[in-house]
Amino acid sequence: MSTSSPQKSASSPPSRTEGPDFASWSQVVLAKFAQDSYAKMQEQQDEIMHLQQDLKTAINAYRDLLRR
Repeated sequence: MSTSSPQKSASSPPSRTEGPDFASWSQVVLAKFAQDSYAKMQEQQDEIMHLQQDLKTAINAYRDLLRR
């Protein structure tokens, strides 16, 4: 039984918790990534707002059913 911690080999893919090495990215690539990320966050925020409204509508419909 080995008590040493596993070593990461040079050919191992980075883990998801480490994330990308942004320091090595060029300014152009970073700017494109930031623009794409911002657009994605806006889309996600819109989706969240729609889902919240759908949830409110469903809760109100359920309450109306309970009152009958």
